[in-house]
Amino acid sequence: MSHAVTFWFPELLASSRLQEAHTRLAELTLPGLRKLLQKADRFPVTGAAQGHDFYHTASILFHQPHALPVAATIANALIKDFDESCFWLKLDPVQLVPDRDTLVLFPPQDLNISDDEAHALIGAFNQHFAVDGVALEFGSATDWLLRIKQPIDVHSHSVDQVAYQPLRGDYPQGHAAQYWRQLLNEASMLFYNHPVNEARRERGEGEVNALWLWGEGQLNAAAIRPRPQAEICSESAYLRGLAQLTSSHQQACPASHTEWVNSLAPSIVHSLLLPDTLYAALPHMTEEQWLETLVWLEQNWFSPLLEDLRAKRIHSLLLELGDGYRYHIKPQHLKRFWRWKNRL
Repeated sequence: MSHAVTFWFPELLASSRLQEAHTRLAELTLPGLRKLLQKADRFPVTGAAQGHDFYHTASILFHQPHALPVAATIANALIKDFDESCFWLKLDPVQLVPDRDTLVLFPPQDLNISDDEAHALIGAFNQHFAVDGVALEFGSATDWLLRIKQPIDVHSHSVDQVAYQPLRGDYPQGHAAQYWRQLLNEASMLFYNHPVNEARRERGEGEVNALWLWGEGQLNAAAIRPRPQAEICSESAYLRGLAQLTSSHQQACPASHTEWVNSLAPSIVHSLLLPDTLYAALPHMTEEQWLETLVWLEQNWFSPLLEDLRAKRIHSLLLELGDGYRYHIKPQHLKRFWRWKNRL
């Protein structure tokens, strides 16, 4: 059965990477990737996705009419007694570091928080705010969630948008924002003297000294498009939740094209592939490591996907690699002999 594939690697070809490694990149052959980019129809990424919003992009690439709310979608994947009728928030454990007249936010993935530390801080929070009827729920060491029976008017920036940036006008807004900002300030004071942070300071580790509220929303089942013949290959909590809510198959992204082909169920007609391990490592890669990653992807994904197109095992391939464009290619596009421009 012919197959449609979406290969998604956010920021892989970010302009900063391409510019910094321009000379060395030109020395790499990368025949599969170069041909795919040359022959494909190219569309500029616009709207929310243009701002590198991972969650909006995920919903679009998985053919959803609207972006699924982040906290609710993640809670669906991580919380056993998930209730889709509730309004959900994410309160991520972060570190705020003073920088002149502002604060810089370091996201939870940088803090190496253990499950025990997370449970201890969540327990302290819930005990302190029990009188308010506010209780955090543990999804993972870095995914802390909160459910509310009724929707609230609060509008936020995702933790990805504010990470490593000075915080100025980025705090939650809306009619309910004042209450939540006060609660977050109180939580920061509570965490400062907590034994978890005292121990982290002694070890020279970053403190978990704040919570970042974001991802607010309530699911609308009528606006979710079921996709029982599709699969998502990723361990991202949001993508796992997206797969569950759309009745789709889900697995960790296989280590290579060969492993993916061997794992592919006959009923699947569309695969969304996100190589999690490499994507998580990307922000910390040196130029040398990034170039090695491109070579590895060429050998293990791009060249094999090109061969799939030639053999018509794939009838549609969509690439989104973080350069501001989406590339759509079909087998017949490979005959475009006049397309020779180097897109790298």
